[in-house]
Amino acid sequence: MKFFRGLSGVVALWLLAVFFVVAFVGWDQLQDISNIHNRTLQLEEVNYRSHALHELELDVRKQAAYVHDFLISGSPRHIQNYRTSMPGLRKAIVRIAKYGVDVTQILHAVNGIDKDAEQVFALPFATGNMEGPILVQEMDDKLEALSQSLMQKHHNMDVSVSDTMRFMAGLHLDMREDLIASMVVLFALLAGLTAHMYLRMIRPLVILRSRVAQIGEDHAHEGQLIKPTPEFGDNEIGDLSRALNTMRESISQHQQALVHARSLQAHQEKMQALGLMTANIAHEVGNPLAAASVSLDIAAHKIAKGRHDGIGAHLDDASQELRRMDTIIRNILQFGRPSRVSQEMINLGTVIESSMQLVGLVRNARHVQLEYNTHADIRPIPGSEDMLRQVLVNLLLNAIDASPEAALVRIETGVMDGCMLLDVSDQGCGIEQQDVDAIFSPMFSTKQKGEGTGLGLSISRDLMRQMGGDLLLFANGPDGCTFRISLPESTGGEHADSDH
Repeated sequence: MKFFRGLSGVVALWLLAVFFVVAFVGWDQLQDISNIHNRTLQLEEVNYRSHALHELELDVRKQAAYVHDFLISGSPRHIQNYRTSMPGLRKAIVRIAKYGVDVTQILHAVNGIDKDAEQVFALPFATGNMEGPILVQEMDDKLEALSQSLMQKHHNMDVSVSDTMRFMAGLHLDMREDLIASMVVLFALLAGLTAHMYLRMIRPLVILRSRVAQIGEDHAHEGQLIKPTPEFGDNEIGDLSRALNTMRESISQHQQALVHARSLQAHQEKMQALGLMTANIAHEVGNPLAAASVSLDIAAHKIAKGRHDGIGAHLDDASQELRRMDTIIRNILQFGRPSRVSQEMINLGTVIESSMQLVGLVRNARHVQLEYNTHADIRPIPGSEDMLRQVLVNLLLNAIDASPEAALVRIETGVMDGCMLLDVSDQGCGIEQQDVDAIFSPMFSTKQKGEGTGLGLSISRDLMRQMGGDLLLFANGPDGCTFRISLPESTGGEHADSDH
């Protein structure tokens, strides 16, 4: 009985009901058609009998006409015609008898007519002969009796035909009513089957397809999981929906693990960048700290001697150096914390300046010149300042590594098609053409072994796309290359086209 709880069992029952209705109606219709066929054959047989009897009557009258003509003219030609036609007349009577017609009276009448005719033919031809007309009158009487008998048979056949036609008309009416009733029942069954298949199969499959499409589009982000699929009962579709929910949970878990892994990778890239800065952090922090210490010592020495001239200037110098050191440490701390997706308003100028200051701590940055050109229409945009700073630092470090001594690394901003554009250009030798399609692939790097992880550009583009923007290689040639960041001016903005 478990089979009949499934969709296939229910559909099988529906189809079985349709089959039985069609079989019952079909069998009944076949029976009616068979009856109509039999009655049609009977009508054809009656029609043949009627036609044969009519021809027989005409043949008998024709034979009588030969006798009449002989009585008038006495020509032996009429005797010859009569006797030549008589065998055919008797054969016609035999054929009619084969179709079930009682020919006893017909044979008796024909034999009597033939006997009278032969007697007439045996009489000598004379104008005053009275025996001939008497015999002919007897023959006519027998012919009239035969006509009455044949007329009765025609009447009986007409009654039979009328009964058969009424029966066939009633049968046609019954067939039409049965057919209409069966069509109504069949339509109801098919409508029920269609409704059942739509509600229990097609509609659930459409919902499952939309859920699978959502999973395939891979648009679920952290905190925005794919909606669970509703269950559809204890059947095959229900099993499929439960399997899909299990898959959804598994994908969600793997997705969360992937998001976490990407966050760790992005943070590791930050730590690597901070590792490159470590050698100069002490120098960059030590210089303002030493300058502040000297200024404070001079001010303390003057105060100890009771001198107050120039103390304010020394204290201002110490305060300025401490603020410089605080800015450096704050930028390092901000860069070192894990990135997170947010929708704060970003000031591009502030992020660019802090990124350039962080990159300036790298030893290799001393042999290049950093330049920043801003656009007049640059406005704050929604996004994550931490993510944008990490991407800028990565692009600047790559540009510095690719640039020769005394080269220029330039940052330019612009606006196009509702997007803020940020270009990072270097004066290196560019990227080999065979490597252009692979630079954003994970674990791909053009640097020497041990100098890079191959994840920087891949992670940077992923971070920009999480912010609703994009990162692409905008220009590439032997004189250097340019990477472009495009970010929508609002959360509903579109990415900049890669051809711009």
